[in-house]
Amino acid sequence: MLIGDYKEFKQGQLNKVERCKKEAERIKKGVYQMHVMVENECTETLDKEQQQAQEKVERTDKDVQDNEKKQKTYKTDLNGEMEKMLAAANRCFIPK
Repeated sequence: MLIGDYKEFKQGQLNKVERCKKEAERIKKGVYQMHVMVENECTETLDKEQQQAQEKVERTDKDVQDNEKKQKTYKTDLNGEMEKMLAAANRCFIPK
């Protein structure tokens, strides 16, 4: 079995090792970039969900305020109607 020139063989093996190291570095870099992209996407998703939740709370608060205004108006109308009915009742039941 003849290997050939020892220096060529050694250089070839060193080149293979260098290529493997470079490939491993590229893989690590790609994995890191993927992690960064996933984290950014997760934070973007979290920000979107937080914004949607905040908008929902604001809409709910606005709806509650609108309902309170309507209820206050409605209660005022009820009070006015009750006063009118009591006044009418007093007129009817007061002996002359």
